[in-house]
Amino acid sequence: MALARMKKVFIVGLGEDKEKVLRFLQDVGVVHVEPFAKPSSEAEEQNTHIVQNVRRIGQIYESLKGYRSSGEEAEGLISEEEILLRSERALEDLQEVRSRKQALVKIIADLGLWGDFDTNYLAGLEKENVFVQRFRAEGMSHQQLDIPDDAFIQIVAAKPVLQFFTVRLGSPVELPWATPLRRPDQGLQKAREEVAYLTEKESQIVNELSLLAKQVDVLKKQYLAAISEENFIECLGTLYSDEFLFGMQGWVPADSEKNLFDRLALSQLAVLVRTRNPFEEEAPPTLFKNNWFIKRIEPLLKLYGFPGYRDLDPSYFFAPFMILFFGICLGDAGYGAVFLLSSIWIRKKFGHLSPSLPVVMKLCEAFSISAIVIGLLTGSIFGYWAFSRDLIVVDIDKDHGNPMVLFYVSLGLGVIHLSISYLMGVLQPSSRIDRFQKLGLLGVLWGGACLISQRIWFSQPDLMMSHLFYYGGLGFLVCGLLLTFLFASDSKKLLVRIGLGLWSVYGLTGLVGDLLSYARLFGLGIATTAIASVMNDLAGMVQQAAGPVAGAILAILVLILGHTFNLLLSILGSTVHSARLHFVEAFKSFFRGGGLEYKPFKVERG
Repeated sequence: MALARMKKVFIVGLGEDKEKVLRFLQDVGVVHVEPFAKPSSEAEEQNTHIVQNVRRIGQIYESLKGYRSSGEEAEGLISEEEILLRSERALEDLQEVRSRKQALVKIIADLGLWGDFDTNYLAGLEKENVFVQRFRAEGMSHQQLDIPDDAFIQIVAAKPVLQFFTVRLGSPVELPWATPLRRPDQGLQKAREEVAYLTEKESQIVNELSLLAKQVDVLKKQYLAAISEENFIECLGTLYSDEFLFGMQGWVPADSEKNLFDRLALSQLAVLVRTRNPFEEEAPPTLFKNNWFIKRIEPLLKLYGFPGYRDLDPSYFFAPFMILFFGICLGDAGYGAVFLLSSIWIRKKFGHLSPSLPVVMKLCEAFSISAIVIGLLTGSIFGYWAFSRDLIVVDIDKDHGNPMVLFYVSLGLGVIHLSISYLMGVLQPSSRIDRFQKLGLLGVLWGGACLISQRIWFSQPDLMMSHLFYYGGLGFLVCGLLLTFLFASDSKKLLVRIGLGLWSVYGLTGLVGDLLSYARLFGLGIATTAIASVMNDLAGMVQQAAGPVAGAILAILVLILGHTFNLLLSILGSTVHSARLHFVEAFKSFFRGGGLEYKPFKVERG
């Protein structure tokens, strides 16, 4: 349960070899480079051009991927230099064609009511002082029209909106109560002919893009090479350099130190490299060092933040409880099975599109397996109690079982979860005051849990467990209160310490809210199975009401839509609330964040 150990690395070499050394380090890809100085204006300008090129290639790559059919192989028909230019030109032409088509579709929709006419002929009439104008009048009927006597009017449509045109000699008609319609660029027939031409041209461009997309991997290589070049120029501009020497510093994982020196010896570069352990005041970057199971929780943990280099790694605490809490919230074996199959399919079908997607899908697979296990323990499969009551391990049905079992389990897990977080707070490098405060919270928590357990399950005075829980709870509670009161401050002023001690004791009331927050596990777990059961009952009612044939079809439709809605809602709720119990209730006891992510200077390979 630790983060990767880091070594500080210093590199010095001849100024004429700095680019060669940087290329070597980028190829090895293990050094997290710390900038020595701000990049020069020349380096910033050069990097700006490279960044613009990276964005350009990235946009073309993302657009071109959509035209590649699955399973198509690159045929090597187009050179690497040509594919980028042709792809960019084809995408620009396609955008222009589609924009023009969209404008023409609007013209056709507008003129469909008016019919075909020659717009150039209308313009010629205006030169002869004959004005033909189109209007629309909202909320008016033809009886309400107030047209000048010297103007001719022809109503084209009365509903849903009154539309008409006027003809007048000498000057145009001005109607303040109507909206004049702009004369179109071309007539209806010409617009349709141009749309047909553009449709054919669009098809040709799409075919060309499909051909280019067969070599989209070449474009991806160019994109990654551009990113690598951007990183190289940025690093080159921030290292120390004078007329004769250059120098740089950074961090390398201790496990990769030997590899760095071995590669350096093979390269025969004239460069001096030294490493040492980090000083106390230094803050090395954070690199998680987790096994195959814990790695799948890292994307979710990184959304919250990175621990400091000397802090405890929360991964081994976060992963099992997050997966368990999700399973309790979803709590249905049928839903878990659908979620599992969907996650496996998405990972295999689309996993190649993003390096992070397979990791996320593996996390979803762990979530779904947890839901399947909890669903089997409670006997719920798509809201049905699928097993005999004798086979259900934890029966939470309100008619045959006891839903409060899940409530007590949820609070019990809350006690364990919070206790571990307090213990991690004690182990976290911190002041003596903070550690005793965490021990005080732990004592109050366990004292309250023991006393409440004694009142619920061991209330008979003749039971030995009753005395054990009662006096043990009192002992924990008193010790916790004393630690909270006595170690609220390290001030030497008695009144200050008493005041802060009383305030800290009052602050223990927040512990009740933290613990009761775990009741959301009970609420979501009951709600998921309850809504699933309601969907089943609703489908049965629809089948009975609509008859055997239509009823069966409608019932299946209700089941699919209802369970899909409930599954998606439950997945969202289970993820959010399970994460909340960590990020809000537990992490505040030990997680300080503020760590810097380890980002090695390397060649991007996708």
